[in-house]
Amino acid sequence: MKRILALGLVVAWGVGLMPPWEPAWGLSVQGKGGLPITASSAVLFDVATQKFIYAKAPYIRQAPASTTKILTALVLLERVSTNTVVRIPSWVRSIEPSKAYLRPGEHYLVRDLLHATLISSANDAAEVLAVATAGSRARFAQWMNERARRIGCRNTHVVNPSGLPSPRQFSTSYDLALIMKEVRKNSFIVESLSQKYRLIRSLEGRKIWLKNHNRFLWRTRRSLIGKTGYTRGGRHCFVGRIKWGGREVLVSLLGSHRLWMDLKVLLDYQLGVALYKIYKNRKLWSRLDTRAIQSALIRAGYSPGPVDGKFGPSTLRAVEVFQKKNGLHPDGIVGPTTCKRLARFGFPQGSCR
Repeated sequence: MKRILALGLVVAWGVGLMPPWEPAWGLSVQGKGGLPITASSAVLFDVATQKFIYAKAPYIRQAPASTTKILTALVLLERVSTNTVVRIPSWVRSIEPSKAYLRPGEHYLVRDLLHATLISSANDAAEVLAVATAGSRARFAQWMNERARRIGCRNTHVVNPSGLPSPRQFSTSYDLALIMKEVRKNSFIVESLSQKYRLIRSLEGRKIWLKNHNRFLWRTRRSLIGKTGYTRGGRHCFVGRIKWGGREVLVSLLGSHRLWMDLKVLLDYQLGVALYKIYKNRKLWSRLDTRAIQSALIRAGYSPGPVDGKFGPSTLRAVEVFQKKNGLHPDGIVGPTTCKRLARFGFPQGSCR
């Protein structure tokens, strides 16, 4: 408990120092701060509250590298069946690594080429899929740009589906988080990004083993799926989704010199914010009170997990969603205003303080 309290105090102090920052396009921010990360741009975005937990230079345009491929996959899955057969063209050998080293004349199902694109970041698979679907790289890039605009991206432009360097290919950590917010709804992409390894085969029978570039699939019990990227000019990039105890947080960063260390700092930070809120609620409410809060949340239509009197991540998330839907500040803390609103759903109003 002392460790949690210390962590909470550190997080509270850090949040208190965060200056106000209000992004455009309807999304509000809880704060930004000087976390020790090397990335030139980064965001953490809480899906339930629709608020930023952390933001650093979120609108700076930079090379997105292979993080581009999540938008590529989204556009492909909206336009072609995963059971479609694709013949590998002769120009595939000219594509720069990283590659699955597809061979001209081979045939693959779209789903296997998509796995190669997302798991092992195969540029050749992404380029072949784009041309096979749209007829040309330029036409497919047009589809990608149109889809990005529909998502709400104002500072994203692509000219190829693989993320290979081009001065006309750019995005921002903010836009990448918006794209991930849309991508996370697609079960095929989520399942593919979650796999450490996968075996694909050409229809002729040649096997290709894929290994995921996301090292955090091996490093943490928290679910962190996502897409890596790297160019010499743009350095390391990442866009993904963190899930922990019912919470869902999107993460994106660009221009990192130490990607895995930066991601660990961001992971620990979002966990620290959640732990601080949980600890504060546990100080405010007894287990009996918490059971009443959980029951009221259920009656209001928000699942807090088991009605066990333990204020954990699932209950915190339910409170945040309840607050947001009821026009309250979604900070996850059951204070007097939230308490009185819960009283409408059976929480004893006499317990409010």
